[in-house]
Amino acid sequence: MSDLFKIPLNTKTKLLFSTSGSNSSIQRHNTAIQKLGFNLCYFTFSGEISAQIYTDAIRAPFVNGGTVTAHNGLKSKVIPFLDYVEPLAKQTLAINTIINKDGKLYGYNTDCYGLHTALTKGIKESKQDVKTAIIYGNGGVSGVAFKVLQDLGIKVTIVGRNADKVAQKRKELGIENIPHFEAPYDLVIDATPISSSPELEQNTQFIDLVKNAKIVFCHAMPEKDNKKNYLLEYCNQNGIFYISGEDMYIAQQDC
Repeated sequence: MSDLFKIPLNTKTKLLFSTSGSNSSIQRHNTAIQKLGFNLCYFTFSGEISAQIYTDAIRAPFVNGGTVTAHNGLKSKVIPFLDYVEPLAKQTLAINTIINKDGKLYGYNTDCYGLHTALTKGIKESKQDVKTAIIYGNGGVSGVAFKVLQDLGIKVTIVGRNADKVAQKRKELGIENIPHFEAPYDLVIDATPISSSPELEQNTQFIDLVKNAKIVFCHAMPEKDNKKNYLLEYCNQNGIFYISGEDMYIAQQDC
């Protein structure tokens, strides 16, 4: 068996799926599963997978459930294929955990708790006064971030490279009547995969937001797959406090 799956399998082994496409994720999760003594095997799909195909796979009797990563809007796209969606996930239009209960799929959102914890901790450590924030991007993370920032009493708005998609996202979230406001923004939430792009600084719309911010949060963690985090490097070079997505995901272990 591949070194990625260092875990004994038998006819009663159940699978846990993920859309992360990360080899390091396979190793990390299966090592933890083996240490905990669970008869489970974690498997991640690489490349593109549709919401319907992914949920159909999770519905199989030998699958306990799956996680949904912020890739290509999948966190929102899986919702129509689920049998139950918790209220928080409906409000944020984002599912990150799916559980198979006797062939019925239940969707949950633990990202809100994780992001709330990460931002609260990070803002405190930064010793910065944060009153305004802007979310860059219109994927599943944006709905979660909007909800969390409102709960924290921080004035927030959303922008992105595609104004039409941002407008559609605002409509889907039911926040189209909340007025947009201009800079300055104390906090920038990056809800895109741009942090791993060597062309980061060529995106002037995004960089203009970042360079004038006190704090930046990025949900992506390119370094976990041995990729360079250009956004982290930019923040370190320019004295901008950086909150890692790792803080968000570690906090979810308490859910």
